[in-house]
Amino acid sequence: MKLPKWPDPHYFHHINLGLERILELLKRLDNPHLKMPPIIHIAGTNGKGSTLAFLKNIFQEADYKVHRYTSPHLVEFNERIEICGKKIDDVFLNEVLEKCREACEISPKIDITFFEATTACAFLAFSQVKADILLLETGMGGEFDATNVVPKVLCSIITPIAFDHQEFLGSTLEKIAEAKAGIIKKNCPIICANQNPQVLDLIISKASNLNAEFVNSKVFFESLNFDFKTIKIPLNGSHQIENAQLAVSCAKHQNLFKISDENIKNGIEKTRWKARLEKIEDGIFAEKLPQNFQLYLDGSHNPQGATTIAEFLENFPHHSKIIIFQMLKDKNCEEFLKIIGDKIDKLLICKIASDSRFRSPHNILEIAENLQINSSIIENFPDGFEKIKEEFSSQEGIILICGSLYFASEFLIENQGSN
Repeated sequence: MKLPKWPDPHYFHHINLGLERILELLKRLDNPHLKMPPIIHIAGTNGKGSTLAFLKNIFQEADYKVHRYTSPHLVEFNERIEICGKKIDDVFLNEVLEKCREACEISPKIDITFFEATTACAFLAFSQVKADILLLETGMGGEFDATNVVPKVLCSIITPIAFDHQEFLGSTLEKIAEAKAGIIKKNCPIICANQNPQVLDLIISKASNLNAEFVNSKVFFESLNFDFKTIKIPLNGSHQIENAQLAVSCAKHQNLFKISDENIKNGIEKTRWKARLEKIEDGIFAEKLPQNFQLYLDGSHNPQGATTIAEFLENFPHHSKIIIFQMLKDKNCEEFLKIIGDKIDKLLICKIASDSRFRSPHNILEIAENLQINSSIIENFPDGFEKIKEEFSSQEGIILICGSLYFASEFLIENQGSN
């Protein structure tokens, strides 16, 4: 399904951090969060989804049944909840959603947010179907994220932390790190990606206070007798090496599950993750592209993501590089464009009239012109692709659609052919 009728889709992006509401709902549902399989809980700013995707495939290669919870979805709501490796079906999804809705309606009613409700729904589903492990991604923060109601975990993972969601998590890197480190549990190991020194110190201190074994992924990985160089990582971008190594560190550090080096290699090589420098080779837009063009899709929306894109574009020194772009109002558009600006030949700014969360195209155009980026506004994706053909058809070209996961979602839906 595209979106459920409940919780109210109009409050899809309403954020109100805190655990009181979801804990009360879970209590009314007989505490499904206490009846789930062993959990790997993942927080961080960048790389959460990719690291989780690597882990999913590694565990599946070892013949374990894997539940998975991620957000946001790109095309269908069901993408958020995977039961034993498959998207939850509509019948089961409606069943658990209805149970959650009924529990919220009991007096006194719970004024639940969209993410809290869908998290409770996922936990209820996970508690009813047996699996070996649950891979659980935080929505935004950590300490007060709705996923952070589980009392213990097999391990916590913290991916690279950068500036994002400052209005909710804090205006400094240390404040953001403090929120993310809130997923660390007493006596449960924490595996941490390489971080800014101040961030690393904060996480180490938090782990020490909770008697949680701190594992520096970079140091731990380098100590392994593991042949990583022969693995072909299918996800684009040099940052995916770190994400894959973080997943390997987690798989190697835990001792509850038997996982071989071959399981790890095969799992990583089979990993796919949408809208992360994903090469688009199917769909109505890809099929109409001239043969000398390549099309990529990325959901990055913060400066660290922009740096990843800039590094990726450097792999194509002889190609024209065209960006089709949109960004949400609460993201740092100027900083993002400043990082990629001198790497591109054209910025096409897309109108998204149906969603008020996106920036005005003229606002982005003004920012881009101030940065001396060759830019223009397009009405929609078809208009953008026509302009690219007119201006660049005689050259080899890279087209990258980026700026937001929600913008990536808009493209994926249109690329399916649903006009």
